[in-house]
Amino acid sequence: MSEPITRRKITVDYNIRVSRCEICGRRYFPPKPFCDIEGRKSRMTYEDYFYCRGLFYAGTVIRRPTNKFSYLGSFITGVIDFNGEVKVPGRITDFMLNESEVDVSEFIGMEVVPRFRRIYVDGESGLIYYSSLVFSFTDDYYEAKDYKPLKPSEKSERPGIVGYGIYIPKFRIKNEDPSVGAGILERAVPFPDEDAATFAVEAGRRALIHAALDGRYIKKCYVGSESTPYAVKPSASTVIQALKLGEPYEDGFFSGGLDTQFACKAATDLFIDAVALVGSPIFRGEYVMVIGADNSQAAPGDPLDYTVGAGAAAYIFGKRDVIATLDYYVSYTSDTPDFYRREGEKYPRHGGRFTGEPAYFKHIVSAIKGVLKESGLTPGDISYIALHSPNVKFPVKAALDAGFSMDQIKPSLVVQYMGNLYSGSSPTALAALLDIAEPGCRILMVSYGSGAGSDAYIFTVTEKIEEKRERSVPVLSQIKNPKRQYVDYSTYRKWKESSGL
Repeated sequence: MSEPITRRKITVDYNIRVSRCEICGRRYFPPKPFCDIEGRKSRMTYEDYFYCRGLFYAGTVIRRPTNKFSYLGSFITGVIDFNGEVKVPGRITDFMLNESEVDVSEFIGMEVVPRFRRIYVDGESGLIYYSSLVFSFTDDYYEAKDYKPLKPSEKSERPGIVGYGIYIPKFRIKNEDPSVGAGILERAVPFPDEDAATFAVEAGRRALIHAALDGRYIKKCYVGSESTPYAVKPSASTVIQALKLGEPYEDGFFSGGLDTQFACKAATDLFIDAVALVGSPIFRGEYVMVIGADNSQAAPGDPLDYTVGAGAAAYIFGKRDVIATLDYYVSYTSDTPDFYRREGEKYPRHGGRFTGEPAYFKHIVSAIKGVLKESGLTPGDISYIALHSPNVKFPVKAALDAGFSMDQIKPSLVVQYMGNLYSGSSPTALAALLDIAEPGCRILMVSYGSGAGSDAYIFTVTEKIEEKRERSVPVLSQIKNPKRQYVDYSTYRKWKESSGL
């Protein structure tokens, strides 16, 4: 008995899977089990175009989409040509159309790159359908990097970070009065076809490109989030399928994964687990991927809605080609219910003034003190510090109270340009430091999760970081990208309500 159509579409659409006849070279999309020319004697193999660039070949503007796609409003759809060898249907995303006439011929011949996005949702209680048959122009906001996996080489004495990738959406909202958002000037918001799962895939793809690592070496994937698309169904399985993590077998992969929840430290809590796994002889896998991905979630008009952002941070941990060793770890936890969301509730609630003290500051500073004691280091021995950043004021105060200087905390304060990324917050602040850190630098990262707890890690940057810089998409290049696009608050809320996010 064949697999359900939903599953068959996933195996084709996620990676833009194409069949190729080894005899005549003819390619087919959707893939076919035999060649039209060679017939029964044909030998078919499969190719994926997930990391390839194509050209916009032909298209049209859809002004009145059917109900399944009405959440997108007007959009461009058409045909994408890959090297003149295969043509596939596709939709252009992250492109806002106004009511005036659009000359689609202007886009013909423009280079595009696949994005992993929502296609449609099967009703309020049905499945969410994703695909990579969604494209953005390469000369737009997103930087396109070639994926060229290399054979892992140099083994490190200590395991640590092998590669990382940060994904921040193109669209932003400005805070006209920064004091309302506690220092946040603007924040990233999702396009209607984005959610925490699509963020996770995009960040994970960038981490693989940065590490130049074949996904088959990654045997475990954790996705930390408090805004997963499903209440029951892991985003980790979507990431594993889309990024092809682990050894392939019958359209699946010999790898494991799960979603984790501990508010904003749902991902950082797994850093130590990832390092422990790659060092275990039972695990028999050299690499683990950890992703923190969250979608902005706040009730309209709530003070949180002036600080929440959207995006993801992905880290690959391993023992070879390590760019930053993980040297020390301390976690501090207490039951302090300052922020929560009950089952079935759409928006979270927060503890008002209690969110700062005894929640955030108590846990952050206690974790800092604990890891400094454990390591025998002082604030002066640390090059940079990255803290969970619900706003700008909190991490600055916590760092100064713990004995650090503004020079040590300032380079990580990217929250003012993207908002609070929740599970991606402190990992993105860490990435901003790794983007500029020199070999030998010590970096202290401390997360915070409401409910409540903090994880403190000390990393030491290695010389390997210089070899991989050209393959990264730096945090600053995204938050300062001249192609970022601003929308007003009503547009942002309309996108969220129409897409059910």
